[in-house]
Amino acid sequence: MLSFQFGRRVAVPALFLLPFVSFAQFPGAKPVTGDLKKGFDAISESEAKTFLTYLAGPECQGRGTGQPGFLKAANFVAGKFKEFGLKPIGEKGGYFQSVPFYRYRIDPRASSIFSGSRIGADKNLSMNTGGTDVDLSAPVAFVRVNGNASLASPDALNGKIVVVVSDDGKVSRKLRGDLFRTDAKAILTATERVDEPAWTIRRGKLEDFKPSATITPSGTISMKAVREILSSQQVAGDFLTKPLAADSSDTVSGMADIKVMARVQKESAPAMNVVGLLEGSDPTLKEEVVAVGAHLDHLGTDGTTVWPGADDDGSGTTAVLEIAKAFASNPIRPKRSVLFMTFCGEEMGLIGSGYYVSNPIIPLDKTQCLMQMDMVGRDSFGAQNGDQKRIDKLEENHDTMRLVGSKRISQEYDDIIQEVNQYVGFKFKYDAEDVYTRSDHYNFARNGIPIAFQFCGFTPDYHQPTDTVDKINFNKIANAAKLCYLTLMHVGNMDGKLKRNGSGN
Repeated sequence: MLSFQFGRRVAVPALFLLPFVSFAQFPGAKPVTGDLKKGFDAISESEAKTFLTYLAGPECQGRGTGQPGFLKAANFVAGKFKEFGLKPIGEKGGYFQSVPFYRYRIDPRASSIFSGSRIGADKNLSMNTGGTDVDLSAPVAFVRVNGNASLASPDALNGKIVVVVSDDGKVSRKLRGDLFRTDAKAILTATERVDEPAWTIRRGKLEDFKPSATITPSGTISMKAVREILSSQQVAGDFLTKPLAADSSDTVSGMADIKVMARVQKESAPAMNVVGLLEGSDPTLKEEVVAVGAHLDHLGTDGTTVWPGADDDGSGTTAVLEIAKAFASNPIRPKRSVLFMTFCGEEMGLIGSGYYVSNPIIPLDKTQCLMQMDMVGRDSFGAQNGDQKRIDKLEENHDTMRLVGSKRISQEYDDIIQEVNQYVGFKFKYDAEDVYTRSDHYNFARNGIPIAFQFCGFTPDYHQPTDTVDKINFNKIANAAKLCYLTLMHVGNMDGKLKRNGSGN
């Protein structure tokens, strides 16, 4: 049995006895055998790839909180928690802690355009109204633009429903700004295909729904509908085809009224934290927990673009699943219980974790520590957090990991991580405290719980649709999971609480 020698400790199961090296360890790491070996070896790069390929794949559509892809991801994680034998501690004997969200959009089945009579069929119109029903009639004005155009007659658009037709399919930011500075009643941009209206997700209960501040209704209209309106208004047939000089615009106004109707569709949104518990072995200490967390959500999809979120934070969620399997596979459990959490709404402001600490399933004073796994799957390169004075090089970061916040509340916690890292082999960096408040651990730290945030650093793919599975270093995910497994196993066996030497603010 190995006893760690720094600070106050109890003996914990031996980490090394024989010259065996796990395939995922970095060069120079000590071998793990004995009582912790089976769990350690259960962490698998190939399995991690399988997990992440689903979470960051087409089925989950970027895991946007409140979107269908997030619910699929939550069900996937809950299914793995069940498979690994974790105790369901959520609602109704399951693995979910529901977090109140609602969503709204313009109902595509209740949006219409009239120019004398109803124009076309459904899916001719998609609008953003700020959550307000629209029923307005006003003269229509057409603006045709080419390139980086300016408005030729902005005053001619006041009081009108404006339809913008772009020769190259683009409307410049400048022109869009000009349009919204007019007193137009509504602004619609013509497109060949009108996409399904996107949902706007908000925190809170459905009964708390309130429209946004008054805005100019805007959106897209199909070219089919544009042609029908032009025909009904008897506008010259060459308006859409006559030559238009580069970077210029043409406006046709003073026409008869058209009518635009749109109705808001609103409903509760599926959003939840996924929670599971591995009960500890000590009849008294099992009432306390050591915890690991990651955020399950990413930026989702807007209907045309998907943000897969492979590293942010599919990698962390994958690591949590591997850690759960490691603990469940090991024949010896720690004295304290282990709490596993994947949060919703992190990308919207740490909402899921904020809800948990306000409604804890395990009392916060029984939570010994938390390790947060957020972006643990890339070899960082490029400017870090936008700072051009901190440029990472790819070739220098195959075996690095940032530790964020690990010394703020409990230096002892950081010491333990350093000690167990001899069996993993990370080269730790402590240069990312500027992201300390930007992941879910912060809500626990604000409540005085010792935290450590594993974070691999930034790449140019951060918050881009290019954050994809093919760029992931699965060896790094496996090692991040192994480090967490050994750390929580150690803290889970301590006699007393971690020493506090600071606050989490």
